[in-house]
Amino acid sequence: MNRVALAALALVCLANPAAAQSATDPVETVRAFYAKDDTGAVGFYAKRLRALYERDRREAGNEVGRLDFAFTVNGQDTEANWQKTLKLVALSDDHERAQVQATFRNSTPQDLRYDLVREDGRWLIADVRSMTGQTWDLVTILSSKLP
Repeated sequence: MNRVALAALALVCLANPAAAQSATDPVETVRAFYAKDDTGAVGFYAKRLRALYERDRREAGNEVGRLDFAFTVNGQDTEANWQKTLKLVALSDDHERAQVQATFRNSTPQDLRYDLVREDGRWLIADVRSMTGQTWDLVTILSSKLP
């Protein structure tokens, strides 16, 4: 019986890796998102952010859309071994909303804030903001007109 339950759990995790990675902990959700290393990993996005991201891709076609940089590293390029400097800290968690701070070095010190919401029992990314240098807000960028 335990083997059957374990096999079923494995199938669920394989079928929806974002669900497996973002079930209970907002920090681990952001960590799994960084491990995926793909800003297009919409399985980590809350419904509103996913809709904005997909609209941007659709409207931009083969051109650069509203988002012209990798927001996860706050730039277009990355310095070697930047991942080794990545630190994730939960700043708040009220069981429905959470905020995770991501600090790292990519040419200069970076400080990003990930706002997460719980949807369907999973922690998902609702917005991301840069707190250093030229500040930005991901939802604001994706809500703007195409350039």
